[in-house]
Amino acid sequence: MNRDTAVLPLTGAMNCRDLGGYPTREGRHIRTNAIFRSDRLSDLTEDDQEELASYGIRTVVDFRTSAEAQRDVSRLWGTVTTHAPLPIGDEIAQQTEFVDRIRSGEITSVSVAEVADSYIEMLSDSGHQFVSFLELAADVDCWPLLFHCTAGKDRTGIAAALILELCGVERDLVLDDYELTNTLRSERRIEHLRPSLEEAGADIDAIRPALSAPRPAMEQTLTHLDNAHGGVEQFLVEHLGIHSDTIVALRLNLLV
Repeated sequence: MNRDTAVLPLTGAMNCRDLGGYPTREGRHIRTNAIFRSDRLSDLTEDDQEELASYGIRTVVDFRTSAEAQRDVSRLWGTVTTHAPLPIGDEIAQQTEFVDRIRSGEITSVSVAEVADSYIEMLSDSGHQFVSFLELAADVDCWPLLFHCTAGKDRTGIAAALILELCGVERDLVLDDYELTNTLRSERRIEHLRPSLEEAGADIDAIRPALSAPRPAMEQTLTHLDNAHGGVEQFLVEHLGIHSDTIVALRLNLLV
């Protein structure tokens, strides 16, 4: 699948795409029209809702905290039968939008290493949520399934990387999928925010890693799982307690 055609043509969500189409090391492919990833769904137009309904998407997994979900209420569509909140993140911190914390001077810089550390912390602290997500993603009765957070890059990026790694997609392609968020959303978002952030005295380059999907951050995260746990699968089984049957089902159902 051409990655351009994997992107859904929506007005109200910039980073919505089919996770399918990637080749695996074994010469198979991730099934298309089964698992989708996205940014927030609160700005969807009626046309967008019709477009998503045309894919038959029936399960929506939302990784946002309740504060985020209440601030930007998802506009779901007619084919959705299951809406599964699996909140990941600091509920108190996310009561204020991240960009407002930059404008107020509370956050002045974020390094790539700090982004990677936050990902590793998420996997450790909210591992049960990622396990619940993988259980849903492995179940064909939940398909087609869409998972999202606010920007569709951090929590969603980790979840996508877990699936692709488990299915045997080459690491470079896993990182490509993560980094595609920059082209689809982050760069446009940064340019949109630039005037107000600079007016507030923010240094865009100093906070860019937090507003984008820096490839080295995901690379460092996955390398950490390799070095500390022997890879994604061992981490999930031995550290997070996922049932090996879930991984078997995910591969059986998702690989063609």
